[in-house]
Amino acid sequence: MEPQEFYGGIAFDAYETLGVHPCAPHSGHRGWRFCVFAPHARQVQVVGDWNGWNLYRATRLTRGEDGLWHGRAATARAGQLYKYNIQGANGCWHLRADPYAFAFEPLPGTASRLCDPQFAFTDAAWLARRGVDPNAPLAIYEVHAGSWQRHPDGSYYHYTELAAALIPHLLAHHYTHVEFLPLAEYPFDGSGGYQGTGYFAPTARFGTPQEFCALVNALHGAGLGVLMDFVPVHFAVDDGFLAAFDGEPLYEYPGAAGRSPWGSLRFDLSRGEIRSFLLSAAAFWLHRCHCDGLRVDAIGQALYHPGTGGSSWQAAEFFKTLAAGLHARCPGVTLIAEDTAGCLLATRPTGQGGLGFDYKWDIGWAHRALGYFAAPFAARPALYPALAEDMAGFFEERGLNAASHDDNTAGAILAGMYGNYDEKFAQARLFYLYLYTRPGKKLDFMGGELGHFRAFDPFRPLDWALTAYPAHADFAAYRAALGGLYTAHPALHSGEYDPACYAWVANDPRTNGPAGVLAWLRMAGGEVLLCVLNTAPRPLQSYGLDLRRLGGARTLAPCFATCPGQPAGVLHTQNGWLTLSLPPLAGCVLAVL
Repeated sequence: MEPQEFYGGIAFDAYETLGVHPCAPHSGHRGWRFCVFAPHARQVQVVGDWNGWNLYRATRLTRGEDGLWHGRAATARAGQLYKYNIQGANGCWHLRADPYAFAFEPLPGTASRLCDPQFAFTDAAWLARRGVDPNAPLAIYEVHAGSWQRHPDGSYYHYTELAAALIPHLLAHHYTHVEFLPLAEYPFDGSGGYQGTGYFAPTARFGTPQEFCALVNALHGAGLGVLMDFVPVHFAVDDGFLAAFDGEPLYEYPGAAGRSPWGSLRFDLSRGEIRSFLLSAAAFWLHRCHCDGLRVDAIGQALYHPGTGGSSWQAAEFFKTLAAGLHARCPGVTLIAEDTAGCLLATRPTGQGGLGFDYKWDIGWAHRALGYFAAPFAARPALYPALAEDMAGFFEERGLNAASHDDNTAGAILAGMYGNYDEKFAQARLFYLYLYTRPGKKLDFMGGELGHFRAFDPFRPLDWALTAYPAHADFAAYRAALGGLYTAHPALHSGEYDPACYAWVANDPRTNGPAGVLAWLRMAGGEVLLCVLNTAPRPLQSYGLDLRRLGGARTLAPCFATCPGQPAGVLHTQNGWLTLSLPPLAGCVLAVL
């Protein structure tokens, strides 16, 4: 780590210097060396297992003029627990976990653990060929590791057990990547990992850092990418961690500006040392743990609600530095920005005023689509134009179609569909057909593929027993087949951000509300697919679609239908117009030959 980079807020390797590291054999020293940034401290000590947590035998650190404290414990050994004992400017002492620790003790303990997170990966071939290919399928399964599955006694699956159970499930449903909700150490299960305390440490809930790396290695061996949810905007308020770390606000903005809307504390992005902390944490998950990318949380909060002493400009520059630096240091990684504001220009190049991300985690389309399918049938004509025109501005940025955990907090997607039991399943099929066939890469939250009814609960595993019921078993089979359709057809995953590869062919969306038909063409990879959804509870009969742009009479072959045994009925094609029928609340994909 270069000091000027650390203090200038552009260091991506601060974890190589700060934190704890075993003394190098050639140094002539034994034990472990410590380095911590605590500019407001009067004194800093280290206590741990090697000195019996005796404050009178604590290892004293030496202060440098730059606010870094250094020291060494000759008798410390790997696996032992430790904390910093920091005397603040007011003379009070505080025990603090190491912000740069690579491991922690299991909850309810709060101590850091001496750990050298080395792992012998065997995924060199995977890393060499990975990359952001706009024409490759990208279907992400979003997972909360603590509640995907648990043992019958309620205990967690460890990282190795997750690998054994998760990989077959991902492959069976044709997902290409898994995205984990934040796994950086966090104190409270109810936060879902979004209020962290240990930014360089895979949570000890599920095993050791090496076991997490083994999970990543196994996923790569199965041809599956790994994305990590990363939270650089706010952190947990819990005492003993980052909050008022050296007796004064350091990682957080001072005063009321440091409070986030979630009750957590907001990182002070105006400080170079804190920006370097976050840049280095992001790089750690990609470089040391071999993750294939990050979904970066709550960008809009930092950009549009800067704290005292900070600015939107500083936040934007931080995210630009994050994206550019990670792309340069970790070739082929995928960076996804959460977009809640809708105007972040997240995927535009930095030279064009953007943030430089690969995709934006676009939740606006999902809110509009789910609102449409949740509305009574009589109310849908008024909602139809916004839904039909939703794709008109889609190509301005590279959006990711995210049906995420945010869409499952009040209730699962299936439960939010309007109508009776059967109508809910029919409309959920339509929604996911819409998700998988509209332009854009895909993300689905765990449980969506099972027809889950219950809202996301970080304390409870998914209701896997649902698949014993025919409706849910059929729905799970449908979802697997839909994933196979997406990955098998270039028209659905190539040219997703090219307007020339998409065409709306239903009637004028301003007047088509009563019919409730969504229809478009996907054209790429040498094939043309026609996607049609009948969102009305009545049969669609003799409905005309304008295919004249394709030229001449065309033959159509069924590829996929939401109602097995009830595909679309193609009545005839004439002068470039197609006339077809569909059952109520049904959809289909037809190959145009």
